[in-house]
Amino acid sequence: MIKKKLLILGMGLQGKGALHEALLSNYFDEITVADYGEKFESLKEHYISLGVIPKSVNAADLTQVREIIQGKDIVIELLPLDFAVNVGKIAAELGVNLVNSMYYIGQSMTDPEKFAQGKKQIEDLSELAKTNNCTLITACGMDPGLDLIMGADILRQLDEIETFYSYGAGFPKPEYADNPLKYKFTWSPKSTLLSYYRSIKRIVNGEVITIPAEKLFSKENIHIVKDEILGYDLEAYSAGNSENFAEMFNIKGKVKNMDRFSCRLPGHCEFWDKMVNCGFLKSEPIKVKDVQVSPLEFMSALLQSDSKFQFKDNEQDVAYIRVEASGKQNGKQKKICYTICDYRDLETGLTAMQRTVGYTVSIVARLLSEGKITKKGLLLPMDIPLSIVEADLAKRNIIIHKHFE
Repeated sequence: MIKKKLLILGMGLQGKGALHEALLSNYFDEITVADYGEKFESLKEHYISLGVIPKSVNAADLTQVREIIQGKDIVIELLPLDFAVNVGKIAAELGVNLVNSMYYIGQSMTDPEKFAQGKKQIEDLSELAKTNNCTLITACGMDPGLDLIMGADILRQLDEIETFYSYGAGFPKPEYADNPLKYKFTWSPKSTLLSYYRSIKRIVNGEVITIPAEKLFSKENIHIVKDEILGYDLEAYSAGNSENFAEMFNIKGKVKNMDRFSCRLPGHCEFWDKMVNCGFLKSEPIKVKDVQVSPLEFMSALLQSDSKFQFKDNEQDVAYIRVEASGKQNGKQKKICYTICDYRDLETGLTAMQRTVGYTVSIVARLLSEGKITKKGLLLPMDIPLSIVEADLAKRNIIIHKHFE
């Protein structure tokens, strides 16, 4: 019998979540984890005790990356974004299946020329994967990932689409929102702050509307989400380029109203509206005495260094996904809403973000290895039927609540 060999490339927070799920599934005969640096070296004995093979690999050295991928059945790639495309290309050249949790090109990009260039690069990579009979699945975590799988499933149930809205967010349970931001970080503060200062596009009555970065948190661009499953209110702000997403879902020119939102506990947006308009998230350096300091870098370092913005071991975060659409099916009006509310597992210590990202990417990797996903080339989560993912998510207590009107 041929051994099934899994490689997890990148053992940060999401890598730990992916490894935990892979071990629970007991599907792979051999699991190798690879990363680089002092922290990873200190954890090698721990990984060995789990029956896992740890290998030190510098992702900047493509020869090392090629050697570690060679001979594996599938790769879960969870490295920083700068490495993603090169690793995907190596996997495609070697004919090795790969799943990751990020886009190869940012879907929030508003420069059409850069987006077109990136799209061409991805199309070439897809053709390479097809030539070598393998599959690359990108953006298959939480958001992006589960939201796209859920959204595609909803859209398949509608003949005409009037509205399509999706929400993806991570935040502390209200009882643990005990700092001035009412927020704690489960991923890079800098990545969060970058998402707080960028223009977005939404579709309103069939027209594409651009909201400048300075207006992202303005009162007129914020609305309250009342969710019975969650049990308390959230405030939502636009967080993506709906024009690009409409194209991805193949509904551009068909959907009348569309937006992608992130959510926070009430009060968060008002605070950051002031910070944005005071210039605290600008990347251009300013002179402080004799030193050039970027306000963005300063804010990122400050939030990273202060423990009150980090979760304690007994505190839970929330991963929240909501996708809703309205339109017609067979001439009759229909509204559909899918929701996930997941929480940190205090027994394992895995955050809700680690569970919804790491577990999802691991489940999809296994489904690909099992032959339940057969399409070749570069795929997106919309290519994955919700029906083959939902049961495995439920086994990990990640439940999709469905509501129909």
